[in-house]
Amino acid sequence: MAQVGWKFDLNRCIGCHSCFVACKAENRTPLRTDWRLVITRERGSYPAVMREFVSLTCNHCREPACLKACPVPGTIVKRESDGVVLIDQEKCIGCRYCMFACPYGAPRIDTDTNKVSKCTMCVHRLEGELTPACATACPTGAIEFTSAFVGDTPTAPEGFADPALTRPSIQFVPRRNGHG
Repeated sequence: MAQVGWKFDLNRCIGCHSCFVACKAENRTPLRTDWRLVITRERGSYPAVMREFVSLTCNHCREPACLKACPVPGTIVKRESDGVVLIDQEKCIGCRYCMFACPYGAPRIDTDTNKVSKCTMCVHRLEGELTPACATACPTGAIEFTSAFVGDTPTAPEGFADPALTRPSIQFVPRRNGHG
């Protein structure tokens, strides 16, 4: 099975939220339903306190916990062609089991439909041979879409769930010495 994925450079993200805005605009998600988040956190101790930003969304895992947790067969699918994990809104009953199962918090309740939705990796753009809106909008290149994801267990930043749980399709470029 082919697998697309993300590469996120912890050194490049400046916390501008361009990815967040691009995702909302492209996918027209409801006001309180966010598929991509930018986490701001402080590290270190005085006088060497640093701020770091991490942009997170669905990792389109190779072993998605959401798919395994869904009680309605065929509602959550992993496409053979590229590994994108999708939720069929017609079949979703809004039980939220997938939300509880995902260690990354990617599935969200859609405040308009009361069903669960999540990042689709802009599948409509992929089908047109375009990259996802978040990666296109990132002014520093911190988010990179890769159409041929390779890697087994990515180096995860502190606080990220154990990649062995679901084999997420994201690779983090670790923080260089001297940075946040």
